[in-house]
Amino acid sequence: MLETLKGMGFSKKNLAKKAVPIVRFSGETKHSLGEIVILTYAGGVNKQVGYLVIDGPSTDNVILGRPWIHEMKAIPSTYHQCLKFPTPWGVQEIRGDQEEAKDCYKVALKSPTIPPT
Repeated sequence: MLETLKGMGFSKKNLAKKAVPIVRFSGETKHSLGEIVILTYAGGVNKQVGYLVIDGPSTDNVILGRPWIHEMKAIPSTYHQCLKFPTPWGVQEIRGDQEEAKDCYKVALKSPTIPPT
């Protein structure tokens, strides 16, 4: 994740100190290095979103948690891999690509640097 921050033009000094315990699906607990607030565009809506940053490999690039879902008044469906939320222009929908998600997960499971979660 730190490499991703650097690639976006940020560094560790851009992080607000916020050590939050994060429990992975494997049961392992990690503490966040901090939080960074980034303007995030989703379905026509720009919002300042706080992201917790961890130092370690992951099969996910970002996890948008309950605060973001609540603020967006979004309804997520993991089964349908989509997210719907109201906007001034009507209900917007963000869809995932099921085949691409499966392919990414398979690659992640084969990678020696990313432990399965």
